[in-house]
Amino acid sequence: MTMKRFTRRTFLGLAGAAAAAGLAPRTARAGIGPNEKINLAVIGCGGMGSRHIEALAVNDNCNLAALCDVYIPRYVDQQKVVEERSGRKPDGYQDFRRVLERNDIDAILVATPDHWHPLLTILGCEAGKDVYVEKPACTTVQEGRAMVNAARRYGSVVQVGIQQRSMPLFQQAIEIIHSGRLGVITSATAWVGTNGSLVQESVREVPRGLDWDLWLGPAPWHDYTQERFTAFRAFMDYARGGELANWGVHLVDILHWGIRQDRPLTAQAVGGNYLGGAGADNYEVVDALLEYPGATVTWEQRHSNTHSSKGYGMRFQGTRGRLTLDRASYWLENLAPDSDLTPGEVVGAPELSWANPDHHNNFFECIRARRKPRTDVEIGVRSTSAILIAGVALKVSRKLVWDGDAERFIGDAEANKHLTRPYRAPWRLDV
Repeated sequence: MTMKRFTRRTFLGLAGAAAAAGLAPRTARAGIGPNEKINLAVIGCGGMGSRHIEALAVNDNCNLAALCDVYIPRYVDQQKVVEERSGRKPDGYQDFRRVLERNDIDAILVATPDHWHPLLTILGCEAGKDVYVEKPACTTVQEGRAMVNAARRYGSVVQVGIQQRSMPLFQQAIEIIHSGRLGVITSATAWVGTNGSLVQESVREVPRGLDWDLWLGPAPWHDYTQERFTAFRAFMDYARGGELANWGVHLVDILHWGIRQDRPLTAQAVGGNYLGGAGADNYEVVDALLEYPGATVTWEQRHSNTHSSKGYGMRFQGTRGRLTLDRASYWLENLAPDSDLTPGEVVGAPELSWANPDHHNNFFECIRARRKPRTDVEIGVRSTSAILIAGVALKVSRKLVWDGDAERFIGDAEANKHLTRPYRAPWRLDV
């Protein structure tokens, strides 16, 4: 591993983005042996972060050196979990900048609300760390490109938490699709249920131990409400589209993998709050259509939504057969009389945790070998961007034409305004 160094310009950018609150320029350890543990810090110890911590505490490839959360009781609780499972208590921090300034930490795992994913990834790369960041990679297309640029500029390994690519069941299904035995894949579908309900929100006193200003970070200022803190996906300031940007990234990523395309040509979407109980900023029901070279991709977010008895999942429609899958199994159907496929269901190993150990281990292996992981940041950003593009089409209520190279809508200035978002001072995004 080559020692990463900071120029004065790089450090000034980092200091500005991190509000210049005592963050000194540091670098990760100069080299990590093939059998040496990765010193890891987890930033964000809530729901998904706690699942990662449970798995990582007993993973022989890493040492959980530090835990960080803006809400102190969260990292304190998780320190106890790690100590019980591993016999060692990690250090605890409320401010992520204290983590980034530590020379002995090789990598960070970002499991914060979505609006922090881009900036923490970029700052991690600038601080000489490798980064595992939860999905969605970003909340805007511009942020995603800045993440890729930072990873390449500083030579960081960046894995996005789209763990299905590390699951054997999905690898087997994709092998069948890519073998051509389903014929030409001309369409693919992903589906899930609706966004959750949020009746109302009310301003309250900030809980003791919570740095609310730091939780908001680059997002617009808003007085504390428990709903924003615990149900952030209902609000566009912190997430884009609810389940569209949550499950949508997982499922559309597999569709991209299957059709070997990740840059839509066009996007259109419709939706609404037909029962009146959707999340604060997000539609309850969403249908989207993305056109790719040689295939169409549809997203269905509906009530009572099942295909082949699966309440969520993906389906590939080929000229000779169909394949339907979720994390439990895949189902094959023949459409050609001379097909060599055996129709029926193939059941995979039970999913023990959303925090997939194989995905973690792929990240650690790539840190040691200095190579791109299974869901390298470019893959994660492209799968996230497709969902964001559909969200913009929903917002402007018309079909949009997308330039995948320039990452801009063609001839639509209004739609292009949604490709970025302002950051609240003193935070900023250096692109």
